[in-house]
Amino acid sequence: MIYNGLMDIVDKFDLFLFDAYGVFWEGNGFYANSRETMEQLVKMGKTVVIISNTTMLHDDIVASYIKRGLLPERDYNYIMTSGDLLRSRLLKGNIQFKCCPNPLKYYVIGLPHKKAFEDSKYTKVKSLQDADFVYCGVPFLFAKDVAEYPQYKDQYWPVKNSESGNVETWDTLTSEPFREIVDTAVKMQKPVLNANPDFTAKEGHPLVPEASAVFVVRNGTIAEMFRKRGAEVLEFGKPHKNIYDYAFNILEKKGIKIDKSRTCMIGDTVRTDVKGGINAGVVPVLCVETGVTAEEILNGNSVESLCKSENIDVNQIIQIKSIGGK
Repeated sequence: MIYNGLMDIVDKFDLFLFDAYGVFWEGNGFYANSRETMEQLVKMGKTVVIISNTTMLHDDIVASYIKRGLLPERDYNYIMTSGDLLRSRLLKGNIQFKCCPNPLKYYVIGLPHKKAFEDSKYTKVKSLQDADFVYCGVPFLFAKDVAEYPQYKDQYWPVKNSESGNVETWDTLTSEPFREIVDTAVKMQKPVLNANPDFTAKEGHPLVPEASAVFVVRNGTIAEMFRKRGAEVLEFGKPHKNIYDYAFNILEKKGIKIDKSRTCMIGDTVRTDVKGGINAGVVPVLCVETGVTAEEILNGNSVESLCKSENIDVNQIIQIKSIGGK
């Protein structure tokens, strides 16, 4: 059975964990009636928590959502990110790899994350050779990358202009420009740290306001390239249980009782959201007409096949069209 919207199952749960992209945020705006549904849940006395696979920290993501019109206390109660979890681990200094128990120096692929590493014992180095581990930043491309891999120019998506007006940062629809650095790091036996396991994100960009949002490569794709080549990868965020343990610990400290049988994880991706909910022992709710799953269905997959690929029994999940209904 596929329910129309979240309100069809609202009485089953007290604690609602929301993914963001592909659930209430489409890339250029909110899905129909999604924000309003979240607001209604808060008014009903439900606890609404956003758990996002983003390296952004709490205050930054709250500010970004306020600009979009999603307001704390009105539309949700709490927000936690995999970036927050990473930051907490970095400050404690307990990043460990089997092959390197006490790493100190890191090399960045993509966009550096200065705030996460600020005031920690970990130091960014410019040379891969000098690094103890690789950090998967947001896989943006820069001018040197675009010049080096012009054969993929039709798959680059402009993100940010320099002060002179030239594009200085690009998103990419292909991971091919990162293959060489990944291969080199694997040969050097460098372990990898990643705080956004998402393979893709549907993004719209202000430099191309007339264009529809597109699925672009995200940190999880780069981490998966390393993993498939045999590298040791340490990840924070969905589908891993660590992000849920982190969130539940914060909620319990705020006096919120966690009853996992009355808690649901609402997402658009089987690999991260559904599997993450199962790993955390809560009820997974899958949006099948928005986000990643909607795209995968258009490409000829079924929810059953997507679940089977992750060793998940499709009967373990609740399916809805979208959180606001259709």
